[in-house]
Amino acid sequence: MRDQPDLFSVQQEDSADGLQHISPFIAPVAATAGAVTNDPVALRIAEAIRDVFGDSGSENGLSRAEIAQACVSVASVEEFDARFHVFTKLQLLEPLRQKAHDQRYVFNPTSGAALLVYERLGEAGGVHEITMLLDRTREGILNGSLTEADLAAKIAKVRRSLANYTNHLLRLVRTRPIEELFGQRHHHAHAASIQEAKHVVRAIAERYPALRPADTRLIQEALRYTAAVQEFHDRLMRQATTRRDFSMLLPEQYLTAARRAPVDALASVFAATVFDPPRVDITVGQVLTAAADHQPPPPRQRLPRPPARPPGPDPVETARARAARARERREAAVTLLMGGRAEADLTEELRALPWRTAVRHVVDLLRVAADPDLPFMLHISRQVMVDPSGPVTYASPMAVYRLPDGPQDMHDHDDDSESTPADPS
Repeated sequence: MRDQPDLFSVQQEDSADGLQHISPFIAPVAATAGAVTNDPVALRIAEAIRDVFGDSGSENGLSRAEIAQACVSVASVEEFDARFHVFTKLQLLEPLRQKAHDQRYVFNPTSGAALLVYERLGEAGGVHEITMLLDRTREGILNGSLTEADLAAKIAKVRRSLANYTNHLLRLVRTRPIEELFGQRHHHAHAASIQEAKHVVRAIAERYPALRPADTRLIQEALRYTAAVQEFHDRLMRQATTRRDFSMLLPEQYLTAARRAPVDALASVFAATVFDPPRVDITVGQVLTAAADHQPPPPRQRLPRPPARPPGPDPVETARARAARARERREAAVTLLMGGRAEADLTEELRALPWRTAVRHVVDLLRVAADPDLPFMLHISRQVMVDPSGPVTYASPMAVYRLPDGPQDMHDHDDDSESTPADPS
């Protein structure tokens, strides 16, 4: 007895040869109507060749005999010989050293990429390519690599592609037998294009207001495609209800119904079903523990992109340069007060200045002495000198010293120690 699929097994209703989607894919660049083979063995030989080169792990290529041996399980010798000639002519297989009589061949990775595309077309149709184009467009907007003209062209390309898929889907739903819809249900199991279109439109509206009419048309076409998908699923649902054949529905459709359908609609499915008396074999705590152990991981969130730095000078470097100029000014002011001496008592000089100027010099002296990059030391006595009639009413004796830079300066400083002024205190 054949195995019967359960309700949640994903069945592939597409034709068995796997080539029904390749002819339309090759049509834009085909030389003749017979350019694409209808023999499924050709695709299996190409996949076997790709696999053997991928498993060899050698950059020195493979001989024809090694390639033929890898294809024994999928094709006869005659079939391999015929395809080998085609593959070398179309450069799926290339001579290792690009010589006419080279006996070793390498696999062209472009052909490997084409095989991946064929597999994706068979599994999810071409709508996935539109979603990828929308995603790349949004990235180009965010990183600034697309001009306004580029964006307008991409929006038009996406809108037209969506329109073509919508028209095709509506023709299937409204004019074709239900059997043809079965093979298409995997291609339209979800409508992620509408979400990607919303992201792109939001990004464009923030930066290119002139493209808003094109954005509106894109959203309208995405909504039209979503409505066509809904009509497609509605027809499948009606057929499943009529035949009582729920294997036609995808697991995702069961999940959507469980989350969004009203309780009465869900209950009506089992209105005529006979059940055994309910029996609880597990506790609520066990259910909660199992749900916590098997819950999916939280979705990963991409960190926001750092804001673009405004044009102009770097504010940090500007602040550093301003601080360096202030340090040079203070050092020059203190050097001028010291008159080129290594040590100087500045008490009388400061008392003779206007009090505002004297305060400014005292502040410069304090900041210079506190700066570890400047070679000055300040000594302030605890004594207070009062002169009610002078420019500075009261002040403390103050002396400043220039620290030596090296041993030679220290020696010179010792030789001049006789001229060192006495401690102001």
